Amino acid sequence: MNKYVKSVTVLFSICLVIALLLAAVNFITAPIIEEAKKKAETESLSTVLEGAEDFEKYDLTDGVPETVTAIYKETSGLGYAITLSTKSQYSEDNMLITVGIGADRIIKGIKITNYTESKALPESYTQSYVGKDSNLENIDTYAGVTYSSRAYKDAISDAFAGLDTVLEGEKEAN
Repeated sequence: MNKYVKSVTVLFSICLVIALLLAAVNFITAPIIEEAKKKAETESLSTVLEGAEDFEKYDLTDGVPETVTAIYKETSGLGYAITLSTKSQYSEDNMLITVGIGADRIIKGIKITNYTESKALPESYTQSYVGKDSNLENIDTYAGVTYSSRAYKDAISDAFAGLDTVLEGEKEAN
């Protein structure tokens, strides 16, 4: 019996030391990992809103379209960065899009961060949205990738709708 108690005590001690070491490593690295994650996210947002310094994330309210995954306000007043997730008909993976909308309500930049279909949306098509407002005038679907381009356009429209919803809620709160 004494032999078993000794074995259990040794095993318990080893597990306790390892658990304490893992906790210490986590305590040291967690803030570093979190800062790196935030920096990567901010850099991604900065690519669609040139000159952006830092962002504040809005809480999404009721009425924001499902495709809108996050809305960020640029802290110096340049505008907003909005992340979107939409599904096109021929892919199991969602198309992920980040769009920058200036304070003047004009699209400043767009970046597709995930797109897995075999036929890609041409960059000329995606960049044709830059400089447009919420009306998205003179933009139609793109032949050959009609479903994807429709999903893309609908998501960009949802970005404006989501931004309107969040800003309206902010006005009401103030």
